[in-house]
Amino acid sequence: MGIDKGKNMEQTSTFKVCYVLKRYPRLSETFIVNEMTELRRQGVDITIVAQKDAKEEIVHEKVKALHAPIIYVPSPSSLSLKNWSIRHLESYSGEASNLGLARLQGALSSQDYATWIQMAMVAPLMKSLGINHIHAHFATWATTAASFLSDFTGIPFSFTAHAKDIYHESVDKKVLAEKIEKARFVITVSEFNRRYLEALIRDEGRSGRVIRLYNGIDLDQFGPSGEEKEANLLVGVGRLIQKKGFEYLVKACKVLNERGRAFQCIIIGEGEERNALENMVVQFSLGGKVTFLGAQPQSEVKHILKKASIFVLPCIIGDDGNRDGLPTVLLEAMALGTPVISTKVTGIPEIITHGENGLLVEEKDSVALTEAIETVLESPSLQKKFIGSAVVKARTDFNITENVRALKGYFYSEMKSEQLSHGDPDENSVSLS
Repeated sequence: MGIDKGKNMEQTSTFKVCYVLKRYPRLSETFIVNEMTELRRQGVDITIVAQKDAKEEIVHEKVKALHAPIIYVPSPSSLSLKNWSIRHLESYSGEASNLGLARLQGALSSQDYATWIQMAMVAPLMKSLGINHIHAHFATWATTAASFLSDFTGIPFSFTAHAKDIYHESVDKKVLAEKIEKARFVITVSEFNRRYLEALIRDEGRSGRVIRLYNGIDLDQFGPSGEEKEANLLVGVGRLIQKKGFEYLVKACKVLNERGRAFQCIIIGEGEERNALENMVVQFSLGGKVTFLGAQPQSEVKHILKKASIFVLPCIIGDDGNRDGLPTVLLEAMALGTPVISTKVTGIPEIITHGENGLLVEEKDSVALTEAIETVLESPSLQKKFIGSAVVKARTDFNITENVRALKGYFYSEMKSEQLSHGDPDENSVSLS
């Protein structure tokens, strides 16, 4: 078990939350860093337990400024699972019933068993740090680990459900429903997701508390700059994977080129589809028209978004069921004063009201996408309307200060209910200032 020695481990009297994450830090998961940073700003102490370091070349600027202790758990390959026994848990401080042989030898997969052991090793540290609440992002390994950590310590846990972790064809709906029921509450990032999860637990004969809470953005960092737009500049940002739908943006560029439309298209991001997309650009003779910049730091992404005439994110439902939940970059583009075009997938219509603050087209329809792009490029008045309405929408529904304040309230209410149910005094003298 490795602890990042450069982080401040000093205990404070503030409310303490442990975030459980599979990989940290990850450039594509800026919404998690933003959430933890805002919690920290609002007086919450953050500790991170991660399965592994993503080891990405570019690290989000806010990761460096967060100054939260990071605990990387030992890899399963370093653990002697067959020889593991209770004697290794001499410092264990949870309920002894959680360590019975039935638990050790029960119906756990080898992967879950390894996670169980990892969390057994972390549990004493959670108790010594005085953690008040455990929260995971994504209903996969992180939530399994948070659940086990809660078993060991008695600390309540919750998790945020996003998209791939609930829609992918590999998701076991029975297991997901069990996780929802076991958690004190579940946050999800769109009303579309909330309705889906409510139906899922009903179908599985389970119950649980599912709360819709939108991702927020830092409106101090994302706001209209008044910077002059670069004429006919289209920009797309996201991982180069199927669900982002960038092949349809490239196909739309092909049609624009055939119609003699002047444009430049910049696509920012990295992923498994990059080679295929670059081959499409060559095939469609779009060299010099469509440019791939790879992954970029947020400062550079913001700079390019401010200059864009249109931000285009043509999300689709992938062949494996994977899809976007609520793309944060759409919110960022809207807040920066850039007209947006996207598709009617999952929670996106909760961000974009068609014809009011942007345009929506059906997924996988490159012709409709082309028409939408031309409509916006040809109408400065429409661009002005979209920008004004989009900025209001971002500030009304996606203000990270307000949304994280609500999240903090859920964390705190669960701790207070736990104390009331056990008659525990407020030993940690929690301050929510």
